[in-house]
Amino acid sequence: MFKVLKISLIVLCLFCAFLLGSQNPQLVQINYIIASNTLPLAVIISICFILGVIVGCFISFKLFSKLKWQNYRLKKQLAPEKNNSKLIANNDT
Repeated sequence: MFKVLKISLIVLCLFCAFLLGSQNPQLVQINYIIASNTLPLAVIISICFILGVIVGCFISFKLFSKLKWQNYRLKKQLAPEKNNSKLIANNDT
């Protein structure tokens, strides 16, 4: 089910990209600090979108890795407490 959803989402994104590219053939001049370049509007939008996805993935990876590390430390801290409570329960019997 997840695989079908993933494939359909990719096809939908490709369709939207094709539609966007075909509707925006205008040339736009981009001025850099040193030089300038003329590109189609669809290319500029695609580049900005890809850069946004890369930055979003980087930020998400950073947040998720931080949370995973915190989860690992808490599990490691909890493990000795479980062992101690089992030993205390065994000593009481």
